[in-house]
Amino acid sequence: VSTQSTGINKMQASTIIIFLSVLVLGVLSQTPTKPVWPRYFSASVAQHHYNNREPPRFFRWFYDSEKNKDRLDGITEVFGERTWAQVIFDHTIQREYVVLYQPSTVSCYYRNINTTLPKPNLANVEYIGTALIDDLPVYHWIETDRTRGITFQYFETIRYREPKRIDVSNDREGRSETWLFYEFDSCSQDPELYDVPLFIRATCTSF
Repeated sequence: VSTQSTGINKMQASTIIIFLSVLVLGVLSQTPTKPVWPRYFSASVAQHHYNNREPPRFFRWFYDSEKNKDRLDGITEVFGERTWAQVIFDHTIQREYVVLYQPSTVSCYYRNINTTLPKPNLANVEYIGTALIDDLPVYHWIETDRTRGITFQYFETIRYREPKRIDVSNDREGRSETWLFYEFDSCSQDPELYDVPLFIRATCTSF
């Protein structure tokens, strides 16, 4: 009796293992829900342009949808000199502020916004599958605009559903670029980050 019981238990265990394996595979193969661009975040970003001589850019990007503002912090070149720059985009009034910091010197400029930052509408992306970026599992999405010859690819981390990479290519113009996201922090930031201090703003000139 004990031998038969053991045999039945082994068969039951095998059946359960097979069932669970099939269930797990089924879950993994399901198409995830559509991604959503975060409402606010800060992230270190590496931006690579292809098919031109523009060097890669590396900067810290802050975004807050409620304030409708962005901020970029990084090194830039002005008049042949490398300098630390903070660029604030106030989309409500369509104004861009550029604050440049050098030893003992601060200068500020403003103009109408003429820079585009990616805040994609992801409602029409199609699921491709999974991939690895920096050894992190990611979901891979794509959208193709055949009319304009533009292909948009979006990669997000599986665990947190946060942006990891954006690829945009324009076949007609022969241009493409990649945005890689690191140290992503999907929470609201100090609101003062998006404002130029008043004593600096008083010195801003148009450019």
